Amino acid sequence: MTQVDGAGQRPPTKFQIKRERTRSDLLRLGIERFLIRGYAPTTIEDVVRDSGYTRGAFYFHFGSKEEFFLEVLRARRDLRGEWWAVVEAAEPADLATALTIAQTEFARTDPQGSRWTMVISEFADANRDDESLMAPLRELHAEWCAELGRLMTYAQERGWCRTDLTADELAQDVLAITAGYGFMFETYRANPSRLMDVYLRYLEAR
Repeated sequence: MTQVDGAGQRPPTKFQIKRERTRSDLLRLGIERFLIRGYAPTTIEDVVRDSGYTRGAFYFHFGSKEEFFLEVLRARRDLRGEWWAVVEAAEPADLATALTIAQTEFARTDPQGSRWTMVISEFADANRDDESLMAPLRELHAEWCAELGRLMTYAQERGWCRTDLTADELAQDVLAITAGYGFMFETYRANPSRLMDVYLRYLEAR
């Protein structure tokens, strides 16, 4: 007789556990391997090479490279976790400290953020006329803005941050600034050390 847990749900079968592990492993490989060559040149063979997985395993879980890439972006989001809670728990005394804590947490959970700026741009350029792909990409961007908007709201409530714009508007602008610096760093090896000063000058209360 099949046992059920306290909520009346059957525990996952060995097949389900293996299937979920395979999917997670493929997403991890995508996070690693899209960074090597970029979005366009990376093939499904590149993703599964030397991993023990096959193209068949890939297509069991993902319908296309494009669908897979969007799932990889969601997996990156999940890896970041609730980073804003880390900032709030630290009880920073000012905006500069709050931003530094956030930046440190991003560096820990998403150390190749600037490189991902380029890879996402490749995906957007390759699929700009396909609304079925651009719509979920925009939804992900809106989620990223909402995450950052929590920090902007936190700063506004403490009088550290300008209030002539909404937290969501500030978040969109900060992401645009970050993407711009990411592009400059990856393309021209521009010095990113001034980025914090740009954030502070843009966000300072006025």
